[in-house]
Amino acid sequence: MEPDSRSSCDCQTPHPELEECPTVMRAALEDRPQTPLTLPPSSERGEKLVGQRYGSFMSLRELGRGGMGTVLLAEHVLIPKRVAVKVLHRHLAEEPELVSRFLAEARAMSLVQHENVVTVYDLDTRDGRPYFVMEYLEGQSLAAFARGPLEPALVVELLAQVCEALGAAHARGIIHRDLKPANVFLVPGPNGRHRVKLLDFGIAKRLVRLDGETPTRTGVLMGTPEFMAPEQCGGKDVDARTDLYAVGVLGYLLLTGSAPFTGSNAAEILVAHLQQAPRPPHEVRPGIPQALSAVLMRALAKRPEARFSTAAELRAALETSVGPSRTLAPMPPLGFTARVPMHGSLGIREYPCERVGRAGLFLSTGEEPPPLLSDVSLLLRLPGGELPCTGQVVRHVTGEQARAWNMAPGFGVELRDATPSFQQTFARLLAGERPPEPTPPPAPQDDARAEPVLREFRQRLSGDYYAVLGVPRNEDADMVRAHARECRNRLEPLLLLPLSPGQRALVQRALSKVAQALLVLGHLERRVEYDAELRNVEGVLRCLAAGLTVTALEACRHRFLARHPETEGHSVLHVASGDAFRTAGRLAEALASYEAALRVDPLHLETLKRWHALRVRMRSHATSATHR
Repeated sequence: MEPDSRSSCDCQTPHPELEECPTVMRAALEDRPQTPLTLPPSSERGEKLVGQRYGSFMSLRELGRGGMGTVLLAEHVLIPKRVAVKVLHRHLAEEPELVSRFLAEARAMSLVQHENVVTVYDLDTRDGRPYFVMEYLEGQSLAAFARGPLEPALVVELLAQVCEALGAAHARGIIHRDLKPANVFLVPGPNGRHRVKLLDFGIAKRLVRLDGETPTRTGVLMGTPEFMAPEQCGGKDVDARTDLYAVGVLGYLLLTGSAPFTGSNAAEILVAHLQQAPRPPHEVRPGIPQALSAVLMRALAKRPEARFSTAAELRAALETSVGPSRTLAPMPPLGFTARVPMHGSLGIREYPCERVGRAGLFLSTGEEPPPLLSDVSLLLRLPGGELPCTGQVVRHVTGEQARAWNMAPGFGVELRDATPSFQQTFARLLAGERPPEPTPPPAPQDDARAEPVLREFRQRLSGDYYAVLGVPRNEDADMVRAHARECRNRLEPLLLLPLSPGQRALVQRALSKVAQALLVLGHLERRVEYDAELRNVEGVLRCLAAGLTVTALEACRHRFLARHPETEGHSVLHVASGDAFRTAGRLAEALASYEAALRVDPLHLETLKRWHALRVRMRSHATSATHR
């Protein structure tokens, strides 16, 4: 099998080498030349891309960061047109093969001109780093939309559009190889339906290579194990039918709520794809038409020749299976989310949200909800924009009640603001309409005496809690408290000055941030969970050195894994690689493998011990060599 890109995984942390990614399976790694693993520079992770110009577009904010690059929201400098810009990571721009892979992704998307594939507008370089400009999609991924089994008619409607997108790609000789819910995006379409947009051609395979493209190497299986066809799992040649197998997996998941094959690790899933027969969907969930179940079972055939031969053939079979006389049910509207500051937790949580009546909302969450009758601040993230509001928690729905009522657990909120003006704004934003830009008032006069301090805190507030307090990420608790006092002593006197409204709001926000930072970093358990979210291993070690017990660490790790269930188990592969490298005396590669494991599961005590001991050992060797 051939590696095509290092952005193919779902991990949030960039992978400088394929061996570090839990979704990449090594087939013949021993045949590849061994090179030391290098980690992305920490300075690059904090680099400022927002506010930079890319061609005719100015970047506004970061949308996401993957293994290959950073995606930014940008707007044309002269007209109100918004786009997404994907910029290759700086440390990868020095590797010609990876630059070629990045450009190949842009070329693949630009070749497939279809309404169900994201559109690429431009490709260029800035400061030696390639980037491409593509359409900005407003909606949600299929992974966020499908939080349980969907109705067969809706599944067929979505899969038919996926087949359209794949058919257009296959006609250009492009095999996607990574079809999954996270790479299918839903945007509002005509008549209240959804329009599918196929994303992420980062590991797409070109059956015909253009001049100048880098040939691929063998030895690495790439993709997401749950959606990989048997020939993909076995490292054999792939073709259009490989993608059609993934359509079968996707349909099975959408209809039943679970993938046809699961396991405790990737190897078990790959073996299942190769050897096991899935249970028919209509047996898993009664009510699924047997004809539709038969179509998916054919798409999931082990041998490619037993599947449908083209995406068009699969689409026709899907649509016929629900009956030519059956009218597809109207699709539910795209949902929206609400961001809620959670007391006693790490910052802000974002929950799926739906409107209930005129002045009510229901927020779906499996976490502990806010107390009944408590007031909560909400930031509603609607299709047309964001809307701040407040409300009172009036109802809890427990997991047991949710199962009995066939709904999600969560809590109900009654909005405080029920004025006609608020309701009109809410309705417009919910329908996807953007509010008119308000005319800015005359700028108030700033107090020059406060500006030096505020200029510094403006920069600090854009960072994490360590940046807010101005302390290193491995600082001890006494220095954290000392810096918090210093921040308050510098900010509070400013409130006695005749500040402009903007300056006063900034001072109050900075004081609030300082208080939040001290609340989290000044408490061992809260700090270690926060460090886990930052993947700050040095901070985790500082908490252990300060007296955090093993029992408390395990409780924090349990909560971390509950928030990130997709990461559990992935670190085992990295730890096993680290142990093998260490036994072979390849210490640098062992250290890199342990660090990769800690990026996935940063609170695993045994991995922390191995990483720390190996790092101390390597430093000792380096010191001894220097003094010889």
